[in-house]
Amino acid sequence: MGLLCVVLGACSTLPQRGQVVMRDVSFPLRDFRMPSGLRVVVEQDPRAPVVAMVALVGVGGSGDPMGKEGLAHVVEHLAFRARHGGSPSVSTRLEDAAAGYSNAFTSMDHTVYQTVAPKESLDLLVKMEGQRLSAPLSGLTPEMFAVEREVVRNELRQRNETGFVGQVFSWVHASVYAPEHPYSRPVIGTHDSLTAMSLADAQRFTRAHYRPDNTTLVIAGDVDLARVEAVLLDNLPPEWVGTGAPLAVDSRMPPVSEPPLRAAPAQMPEYQAAVGSPELYISWVLPRSFDEASAIHDFVRVNLSRSLGGSMRRDGDIAGFSTMLLPGTRASLLVVRVVLTQGSHPRRSADNMLDEVQWTWSQAPGHAAAVLGREYDFQALRRNVITGMVLESEELLSRTVRRAELTHFMLDARGYTRSQKALMTLDGGKVTDFAYKWLQRERARIILVRPGESGGAVVAAPVALPEEPPASARSERVIQAAQAALSAPVRTLKLDNGMEVLLAPRPGLPVVRVGAVLGGGRTYGPKSGVAEMAEYGAFRESWFEGNASHWGLHVYGGMRRDHQRFEVAGTSGNVGNMLAMLAEQLSSTRTSYDAWRFLQEQWVPLRKTLDSHPEERAQRDLMQLLYEPHPYSRYATGEELSRVSEEDMTAWIRDVYRPANTVVVIAGEFDVATVEPLVREYLGGWKHGPTSPVEVPVAPGLPSPATKPRTLVTARPGATQGHLQLACRLPTATPEAEARYDVMAELVGRRIFDQVRARQGASYGFSASTWLGRGGASHLLVDGLVDAPRMAEAAKAVQDTLASFAQGVDEAELARARKRLLSRDAVSFVSSESWVQSLLDARVRGFPAESLAQRPAHLQAVTAEQVKQEFDGCLKRLVVGVVADKDRVQPMLQALSSP
Repeated sequence: MGLLCVVLGACSTLPQRGQVVMRDVSFPLRDFRMPSGLRVVVEQDPRAPVVAMVALVGVGGSGDPMGKEGLAHVVEHLAFRARHGGSPSVSTRLEDAAAGYSNAFTSMDHTVYQTVAPKESLDLLVKMEGQRLSAPLSGLTPEMFAVEREVVRNELRQRNETGFVGQVFSWVHASVYAPEHPYSRPVIGTHDSLTAMSLADAQRFTRAHYRPDNTTLVIAGDVDLARVEAVLLDNLPPEWVGTGAPLAVDSRMPPVSEPPLRAAPAQMPEYQAAVGSPELYISWVLPRSFDEASAIHDFVRVNLSRSLGGSMRRDGDIAGFSTMLLPGTRASLLVVRVVLTQGSHPRRSADNMLDEVQWTWSQAPGHAAAVLGREYDFQALRRNVITGMVLESEELLSRTVRRAELTHFMLDARGYTRSQKALMTLDGGKVTDFAYKWLQRERARIILVRPGESGGAVVAAPVALPEEPPASARSERVIQAAQAALSAPVRTLKLDNGMEVLLAPRPGLPVVRVGAVLGGGRTYGPKSGVAEMAEYGAFRESWFEGNASHWGLHVYGGMRRDHQRFEVAGTSGNVGNMLAMLAEQLSSTRTSYDAWRFLQEQWVPLRKTLDSHPEERAQRDLMQLLYEPHPYSRYATGEELSRVSEEDMTAWIRDVYRPANTVVVIAGEFDVATVEPLVREYLGGWKHGPTSPVEVPVAPGLPSPATKPRTLVTARPGATQGHLQLACRLPTATPEAEARYDVMAELVGRRIFDQVRARQGASYGFSASTWLGRGGASHLLVDGLVDAPRMAEAAKAVQDTLASFAQGVDEAELARARKRLLSRDAVSFVSSESWVQSLLDARVRGFPAESLAQRPAHLQAVTAEQVKQEFDGCLKRLVVGVVADKDRVQPMLQALSSP
């Protein structure tokens, strides 16, 4: 497969505006059509010693039986519990195979299982995936089904990985599709439909749909194409290989002439969910996805995401928006999510957004300047979308998922390439005609979601499952894989202006990412809130070096508690343009009275509204209790933001934006000898401020030990879930301590996940993480949402887990935690983005660049006694935060106070 090359002209010192420059790239393929109907595509990409495996089954939510909505999604969950021939569960076997990443998702028309692991695990992965696909529910009992169903019920209640509350998708789909249409029913199901289903329903479902002729398997990465056929034949179930001639597979795209659209209701539907402020969802039904014609969808979505900002200036209640495309084989759905401050006039706000949509695609007949302007905008958008396609290709797993989807539904292993070519041939006229036809005002369907509790079924807790035998702790192969992944050379430059620049060349794909951090962040400054006002009110004043759209560059930015971050990504031939633009942005960042006034009128009112939300209050109180009076205890309120002046913002920008306070990382495919002079010319030419970084906050002293945890309670009336947070401060961070803290988080996170989710079904999942700040401050956080009636037992389980580790850490359990961390590291450094982010993280924390390559050794050096001591200190400094209905709080506090 060839990744399309775009060179729009010859370059001199830097590529001229309009030039997206990169070399051609090809990924060798092998395409296997098994006699059983199974399609296997193998793609060779030797950039890193890893493999990605994606298995796509051609059934999703639209295939659920009536009244059993959510069944395909529940089956997806259950498939990780399957046991074959007396083996451990699929989840345990994935860990044994050193899979650094494994997950799955269910869409309208398909279910996708994803795995990334070291290349040496390929045989094991093929065998495991073949068994999972051929017998996804093998070894499962009704008790296992009952527990996993409650996990899904908790997912339904909360905001999931998409950023949407689970039920919102259901309401959006119901608003646009007629009740009889398969897409009108919720992929995740409802409380009633989840209660109605059984293991027998799931077994009937998998017999009907989990078939080789309904499945596509794609393997990508460092694969030996000459050997891979033998790997497939030796490890796939014989019935999934088949005998004789390849089975002819019928078209998987249903014949649809016009996507359906439900009649608009007389009144805007309103719902309640766990949102911080009112939200509008505006949706349009588009033609189906997964064919060449659907390439136009990306243009439309990206253009809307860039063009709707005018609505915020015209309507003070619109605080922000985002766009999302939900693909399907019968139709697709374009959704604009609009965040409102008060929701005082939702109909008018919706009309203002629709006015912006209409203006985005309108043309003024007879006005040549307007027509030329639209064509200019389209060419800029085209460069952006094409570069986005290249950047996606660098992400091994994203590319593998996309190839699996297009191969499956187009019945062509070249579908990925065909889709790219279709994207390249689009012109402004085609996109405008498409938008005029499908994005008309009368085709929009709108719902309003206000803050509140949407309720849900109250069901008896399922019988807890027994503990599963653990995975193997052997990690020799994983250590080598992690060392290989992190061993790339990094060169450090110290410029005369005080800036530090790290060069991390990564050959493979013609992509470069440039990241920069400025010390400071949200908690820095003489006044609480000034940093956040400066973040949103700052702008680049000078544009002599051009706009990102001139070269299709993707620009990102954001502020964190202890630093501000920028990133520019694009094709490798445009690295000089990236450096010139970044230097100009950093050196000419300013603010203005108009920007300050806009924030005070538009954004600050939203922040004041969110301040009263229970989750916001709980997070603010937790950080204050952990760190007060240290600067990291700051969590600006809307009232504090309102007291920030334009002069305060200007002073903060002048203080923070200086070369000596900046670290830059350049990663990707580039020649160091070529890039270093560009670095010195553009980044070295910035002169401003002192030759030292802004003040680094000294790591605060640890709190005094206590016999009982300090507790924070935030009431959330009527909540069907409780939010638990258990946190503790940790000693000053070093690279060696970071490894210990990561092991701590892995130990407690896995044990709580197993007990509260996998065995009890009381939560969609708990996470444990560590935060390490500039200056050495650090803390451990265990965080999870729990079924409200079971909060007390969940809180006690977390506390008991910490207490258990404070008594001692089992060597085998420690080895398994270390292995999982090394496995993730082994597969996480394929893309240039991972190198940029990890190196920037290290330098923000004050760690040397070499600490990244030393991480496997630091993890290997962690001992059980060290971890035991860290947990003992953590338990004596424990802070417990809970957000719940007040009737659930007292039993939980009693559970925590009992020995």
